[in-house]
Amino acid sequence: MKLKIYYAHSMHLYGSAQEARDIKLLEDLGFEVVNPNTPEHQLEAKTSGEMTMAYFERLAERCDALAFRALPDGNISAGVFTEIIGVEGKPVIELPWGVSRRGLSIGDTREYLKELGQR
Repeated sequence: MKLKIYYAHSMHLYGSAQEARDIKLLEDLGFEVVNPNTPEHQLEAKTSGEMTMAYFERLAERCDALAFRALPDGNISAGVFTEIIGVEGKPVIELPWGVSRRGLSIGDTREYLKELGQR
């Protein structure tokens, strides 16, 4: 049986190529992805009689883990942050932005660690 992972992401990614790539990555890692951006979940959230965010928090709590994507500047939107906090004690995985542009050269890495007092 596959572990269920809740995919927390900002609504600006709904229906995007990034959303599709993230879901494929999580599935390739062996997870069953619970995506709040499905017609079923959107309809249930609106008709469940509870506040929309409460529905998604409950959905995330029922999963085994949570994966999230922060905004491009590294900030975490309010809804995603609420979902992260709600799964306390479960594994949380951040899907990174801009990995290649954040990579440091060997010299830059050494200088950075020196500034931190670690070298």
